[in-house]
Amino acid sequence: MDDSLLRRLRAEQARALLYDAEPDHAVMLACDLLVAGVNGDAVVALAAESARTLPAHDANRRLAAVTAELGLAEPDLATAVELIAVDTCERILDRSIPAEVGTHRLYVVGHEGSPLDDLLAAVTALAERLEDDLGGRADNDLRSRLDVMARTILNRLASKSTPS
Repeated sequence: MDDSLLRRLRAEQARALLYDAEPDHAVMLACDLLVAGVNGDAVVALAAESARTLPAHDANRRLAAVTAELGLAEPDLATAVELIAVDTCERILDRSIPAEVGTHRLYVVGHEGSPLDDLLAAVTALAERLEDDLGGRADNDLRSRLDVMARTILNRLASKSTPS
């Protein structure tokens, strides 16, 4: 399995640990695992599910079976926060999730064990601007600020993993 696929799997595993797996992402991930030659029973079972109708709790259960089948240990809280934060930031920057969704998903920085908890006030300010000032619809200024926040988080996490 290549690094990109493993990173996606670990991010979805972390999301299921802290919140819920995204059923559509979990199913597509299982399909990608099959294409990559990872074809265990749990992978096949998840890939066979409907990306549109799979309930989150079933996605969590099936994803846990996949990670167990592959021998992936559950991440600790700090690692789970980092995995979700990186995935969310990358999706904000590539516009694969709307700014409104990304803004709220960045609240993960305030989760227990987060190495990014000092950024919670800035994330909260973005969310308040989105909800209170903009009525829940992001404008270009908020998107720009969100992009800056996403880059800040990615840079912080990249520098944390770079040896001094």
